[in-house]
Amino acid sequence: MIFEQIGPAACRSYLVGCDETKRVILVDPLAEDVGGVLERVEGEGLTLDLIVDTHTHADHHSGGRDAAERSGAPYALHATTECRGVDERLEDGRVLEVGRERVEVIHTPGHTPDSLTLRAGTHLLTGDFLFLAQDGAGRLDLPGGDAAAHWDSLQKLSQFDDVHRVWPGHDYQGQTDATLGLERRRNPRFLNVSREEYVTWQRAIAMPTPVWMLDVIAANMGTAVAHASHHAAAETAAPPDGASCAPGGGASEGGGGGACAAGPIASIPLVLPEEAHRRRAGDAAPFLLDVREPWEYSGPHGQHAVGAHLIPLAQLPGRLEELPTNAEDEVLVICKSGGRSAQAAAYLIQHGRRRVFNVATGTDGWVACGLPIEN
Repeated sequence: MIFEQIGPAACRSYLVGCDETKRVILVDPLAEDVGGVLERVEGEGLTLDLIVDTHTHADHHSGGRDAAERSGAPYALHATTECRGVDERLEDGRVLEVGRERVEVIHTPGHTPDSLTLRAGTHLLTGDFLFLAQDGAGRLDLPGGDAAAHWDSLQKLSQFDDVHRVWPGHDYQGQTDATLGLERRRNPRFLNVSREEYVTWQRAIAMPTPVWMLDVIAANMGTAVAHASHHAAAETAAPPDGASCAPGGGASEGGGGGACAAGPIASIPLVLPEEAHRRRAGDAAPFLLDVREPWEYSGPHGQHAVGAHLIPLAQLPGRLEELPTNAEDEVLVICKSGGRSAQAAAYLIQHGRRRVFNVATGTDGWVACGLPIEN
């Protein structure tokens, strides 16, 4: 099989095909890379059968239509796309014959309605449906985003075993790919949360869509009029000068992440203090972990949520045995306002915890809500 990841780390494209017949498909080409990619295809004696975008991109201009016009190969997106100028609309379950190789189309909406994943052997080209590690997945608060649909799409991956490899449309940490098994252990989107909890989490981290992203979406759809008829504009800052795949445009408080990523703090499931307290009052009370310093937790100037167990963030790696032994047991992590607890939650996820929540607004929010505390 021909399988090649091309392009910079922030925005990735792929060539997939048959090494026997030299027939290939091009996935997620960037506008500025089309000329070089087509020269490469011709120079290596390859025949381009199809150009596929995994979704309507919001953070960079697609080269799909241009590549199709220059090469004569058809341009394809999922059947639900609103993009103009599409030659083929791909249905869920369709199998693309690329020489002697077979590439399966899997509809995985959530980031956008037209998001799809391509399965070639044990390779999963996930676009923005699924990223790697703490980057989680593409934002679900952009036009057409749907957290419930994304949760449903994640469930489709249960049909694939751990040896499958995830090849995302973006990576902001310098990684290329990872096994699905590793992502199931470390990616917060695979935590054991219900559909309702997932939707609540994504609603809590929702942000406005930058105007520059709306402009990029409109360009990729083929007409600003068509875009405006479906999605209302938002007023935020413009992208960095000269950026076609802009980093940082979608990062939440805490830094990191890229234009379509949620950022490190927002990548951890959230619960509000009232919900955390309600769960603690139930029959199967989750473990409440406070990761602040001892002076914040108790003493003349400290206070903490009733029943919170103190393990300062820096000591957490050496004190994991103090947590419940069952990795599926629920752990709520709290600090002062939500930053350190997000770091601790991310660490616990990376070390096999499957049900971890960050208490949004932390102990400050707990106190502000009038919930029980002790010194």
